[in-house]
Amino acid sequence: MNITLRQLAHFRAAARAGSISGAAEREHVSRSSIAAAIDDLERVLGLTLCIRTKAAGIELTQQGEEVLAQAADVLQRAGAIESLGRGDGPSGTVTVGCFPSLAPTVMAAAWATMAKRHPDVTLHVVSLGKDQIVDGVRTGQLDCGLAYNLQVHPELRTTAIYDTEMHAILSPDHPLAAHRVVEAGDLIDQPLILMDVSPSVEDTMAYFDACGLVPRVLTRTPNFEFIRSLVARGVGYSLFIQRPRNRMSYEGRPIVTRRLTPRPHRETATFAWRADREQSSAVRALQQVLLDAAPELAPFDSEDG
Repeated sequence: MNITLRQLAHFRAAARAGSISGAAEREHVSRSSIAAAIDDLERVLGLTLCIRTKAAGIELTQQGEEVLAQAADVLQRAGAIESLGRGDGPSGTVTVGCFPSLAPTVMAAAWATMAKRHPDVTLHVVSLGKDQIVDGVRTGQLDCGLAYNLQVHPELRTTAIYDTEMHAILSPDHPLAAHRVVEAGDLIDQPLILMDVSPSVEDTMAYFDACGLVPRVLTRTPNFEFIRSLVARGVGYSLFIQRPRNRMSYEGRPIVTRRLTPRPHRETATFAWRADREQSSAVRALQQVLLDAAPELAPFDSEDG
């Protein structure tokens, strides 16, 4: 028996979904088809690629991770050959790891444009922290990633989408909202609501540490919009990199943005893929959509009035 593209595709789907049932839903096939494909692939290779449990789904073995990386490459090349044969535009599924704050502010617009320009491409967006995105692209769990400062990882190739910097968000009634620029030292006695996703936590704490300050952390949460709602209600302040164009919380309460001093270093929103793998036509199409939309997607540089 030889390895088939169907086996590789079903194995990749299961690895990315983390379960047989999740892969079956994504591939629009039965769970038994996914399980049989993995069984056949393991039989051909003579390897155990994953450990299956009812409670936790599947977990890749080290050999499974190695096979996944190779499978992703084979499937990408096969898709490129099919596109040449059809003579049409990009097609297939692109699995994107996206930093949580960039999903509603950047990826939603990119998705809408992709649907118009490239209707044969299906996007599957997974909200993840930066470290998870880097690891997912490296292992083949993800086709590409969108996060801040991915250019520092040599195993990835990247394209800069736009630059921005960390800033404070406050309710309009906050005493510091009267200032156009907020001193870091004036924040330390105020309750900080920390964005609990890597590297936001590290970046925020590193900023204060560089200033010789220790902030008073009230609470931490990975939910971008929950933080904005708490800030709008005057519960505390937060430091964000991403600056949505909508200056209202989900509840319709206003939020103001203020620059910081000392001024934080610039942050770059980056699109990344594995350095040793050629981009598929669908991934290239998504990259181009992001680059074309960059002027519109970039946060405002001006201060609130």
